[in-house]
Amino acid sequence: MALLGGVHGDEDEGVLAVWRVLRELEGVGFRGVVRAVAPANPAAWAARCRRTPEDDADLARSFPGEREGAPTETLADGITAAVIEGADLLIDLHSAGVRYSMPLFCGVGPDERGLRAARAFGAPTIWLHDTWPPGRSLTAAKERGIPAIYAECGGGGGVRSADLDAYVTGVLAVLSDLDMLPPRGEPVVPRWVRGSGDLDAGVTSTRAGLFSTTAAAGDLVPAGGEVGRLYGYDGRLLEVIRAARAGVLMFLRRQARVMPGDVLFVSAGECEGP
Repeated sequence: MALLGGVHGDEDEGVLAVWRVLRELEGVGFRGVVRAVAPANPAAWAARCRRTPEDDADLARSFPGEREGAPTETLADGITAAVIEGADLLIDLHSAGVRYSMPLFCGVGPDERGLRAARAFGAPTIWLHDTWPPGRSLTAAKERGIPAIYAECGGGGGVRSADLDAYVTGVLAVLSDLDMLPPRGEPVVPRWVRGSGDLDAGVTSTRAGLFSTTAAAGDLVPAGGEVGRLYGYDGRLLEVIRAARAGVLMFLRRQARVMPGDVLFVSAGECEGP
């Protein structure tokens, strides 16, 4: 199994979860091999920033990479070749980072093996995607016939124990489902949502200002429901940000200062499952 944490340098939850999983596996008789990399982007993690400092590129948009490319492309190529290639499953542990907020969930495509892993992971919500956007680690896995899932949680620069424990127990539960560890307890019955999962294609700000949220990540917002308010630098209300259609808020901007084009939120529609 391939396991990644810290593809974005401002996401400590996945890094710490990978380290804890490896601690849990020390001295335990398990079958198979776990290839783990955390932080997956050491330069970004050291700089505490989302993107690679050397070329200002996003590792999570650079897979499968280029061997002779820019620094981030070279890093993506190395991870693809040494970690993802030949694995039976990829788990990529993310979080909302310092600028955003997200509910705890597991994301998965329509592949049956991926769906089984997502259920085993045991997150309270599963986000079902019909396709993977280009450049993702999961896209590189799919192109190689490897099932993949990813996880997201709160963000904000801190690590909540509940999120961390959910990541660790989720990875161990998937290892159990792959018969790499002894059987564990039954997973929870999740809430299912469906959407593209492309966080670059959310509702964006049309102007500069300060964004104040009135809803929270994970909330079910009705069509026309208020998500937040955009204020000018003089305190004047510029716009009430509303949801065009009903959906669960899966990605919500936490950082107040925004510029035109900054993503404010992404929602997904509730569904009954795959």
